[in-house]
Amino acid sequence: MIDEKYLQKAISIRRTYLKLINNMDLYRARALQVSERLDGTLKKIDDYQNELAENSKSKNPTLSETEIFQKLLKIIDEVDEEGKRLEKLIDPINLEIEKLSKEEMELYRQILDGHPNLTEEQIVEKVQDRLIKEGLS
Repeated sequence: MIDEKYLQKAISIRRTYLKLINNMDLYRARALQVSERLDGTLKKIDDYQNELAENSKSKNPTLSETEIFQKLLKIIDEVDEEGKRLEKLIDPINLEIEKLSKEEMELYRQILDGHPNLTEEQIVEKVQDRLIKEGLS
C-alpha cells in the first residue's frame, strides 16, 4: 500500500490538471479572438498594399510615403499587441503544466524511495485506483 500522503498529493496534482483542462475551452475561445483580430490586420495590410500600388501608379498621389509608413507602423503595433495578448494567455498555462510535471516526477521519486518493494506497474495501478475512487480518472 502507498502512504496516504502520496496519494493525497497525486489527487491534488490530478485536480489541478483537470481544472486546467476544463479551462482550455475558455483559452481556446480567447486565442480564436486573437486569431480573428490578426486576420483583420492582414486584411488591412492587403488593403494598404493595394492602396499603395494605386497611389504609386497615380500622377497625383493621395498619400505621401510618410502617411503610408505611419499606417504600416500602426498595423505592426496592432500585430505586436495581439502577440502580447496571446502570450499573456499561453504563458500561465505553460508554467502551470511545467509545474505539475515537476510535481508529478518528484512525487513518483518519493513513492519509489518510500516503497522500494513496489514495481512501477504496481505504483501506477495503486495511484490510478485511488484517482478512480476519488472520481478523478
